[in-house]
Amino acid sequence: MKKHRNSQKRIIFEDAVYFVTSKTHNNYPYFRERVFCPPERTRSVRAGDLFVENLRLCKRLKGFLLYGWVLNYDHFHSQIQPNDEWNISKVMQFLKRHISRDINYVMGYNNYDHHYSGGDIRECRLQGGMYKYFRPIIKKHDKKLNLLKSQFQQKYSTGHPFPKFRWKKTFHDEYIRNDKSFDNLLGYIEYNPDKHGLPPNWPYIYTNPKYEDLTDE
Repeated sequence: MKKHRNSQKRIIFEDAVYFVTSKTHNNYPYFRERVFCPPERTRSVRAGDLFVENLRLCKRLKGFLLYGWVLNYDHFHSQIQPNDEWNISKVMQFLKRHISRDINYVMGYNNYDHHYSGGDIRECRLQGGMYKYFRPIIKKHDKKLNLLKSQFQQKYSTGHPFPKFRWKKTFHDEYIRNDKSFDNLLGYIEYNPDKHGLPPNWPYIYTNPKYEDLTDE
């Protein structure tokens, strides 16, 4: 094991599985907003969808294994096994940065730098032209992002009450030491929507068949 160079406290274990929790700044419930997270029966694009797509893109770029996850109104939990190249800190940095950028674009706090022009996609171009592989994913993401922005502007044409989206700077990670702990924490993820009183059939959880391709055995 080793300490991550950007943290004096976080310990990185080789081939470890982590239970990770990240919360919004001041625990602000951004995902309670119906434009962001309306009922599943509607055809609206949801910010929860953007979360899932960023999670999917992050997984493909960083090559980690994902065993479970759930998105709440103001936080998310996940069970992640990073690879040797991208440790848990780098994975979370990517995921949190891109989600923040997308939601702030929707709320009008910043402009969107077209087609994921940040360093991660430039890395793909350097690694054997992988940009062609990700381009359809990026194009689909852009379309949903702009539709969500249009829905948001339509509802809040005279201004909105939401502060700029931010995650808390740090995140909590727990090293999963054995199978019993793994199963208990996975059960905690499954119970989380009930624990926090989320709507029935909450869609943003790994048990949703819609997202079965996102999780690993």
